[in-house]
Amino acid sequence: MHAICFVWTMRFKKLLPYLLLILLVGCTKIKEPEFRRVDNFHLKNFGLQQAVIAFNVHYFNPNNFGVTVKEAAADVYLDTIYLGKFVQDSTIGVNKNAEFSIPLSGAVSLQTVLSLNLQELSQREVLLKANGSVKVGKAGIFITKAFTYQGKHRIEDISFPR
Repeated sequence: MHAICFVWTMRFKKLLPYLLLILLVGCTKIKEPEFRRVDNFHLKNFGLQQAVIAFNVHYFNPNNFGVTVKEAAADVYLDTIYLGKFVQDSTIGVNKNAEFSIPLSGAVSLQTVLSLNLQELSQREVLLKANGSVKVGKAGIFITKAFTYQGKHRIEDISFPR
C-alpha cells in the first residue's frame, strides 16, 4: 500500500505544474490579440507552375503572460480571388504586453498570380480575407483556436525575388 501511495505522489508531483498553469490561466481573463497590420508582402519564389507569396501579420499581445504560437494556417483571399492555403514559417515566441509578427507563406498557382496584376494592386486598397486556425500554448500545453479576418489594406512596396 505504501508503494502505491509513493507512485501516486510521484505522478502527482509531475502533473502539479500543469495543474497550476491550468488553474492560473483559468482564473485570469485572457484577452484576444489585437490586430495591427499586414506588411512585407513579397514573392519568395517564382516558378513555372506556381509562385510562393509571403507576408507578415502583426498583432499585440495585451495579456500579462507570454505564449508560443506553434502553428498557423489560413485560406487567404485577395479581393474575391482565392490565393490558397498559407502557413506559418516558424514557431514564434510572444512576450507579454508586446507586439509580435507571424510570417505566413503559401504556394499560389501561376495563373492566379498573373491574374492579380501586382502593379495595379500596389496602387489601391485591397480586401484581405483569411479563415484558419492557430495553435497557441504555454509550458507544453497547446490549444487550437479558429479565426476569421477581413480588412482593407494597401499592399505597397511589393518586392520580387532576385
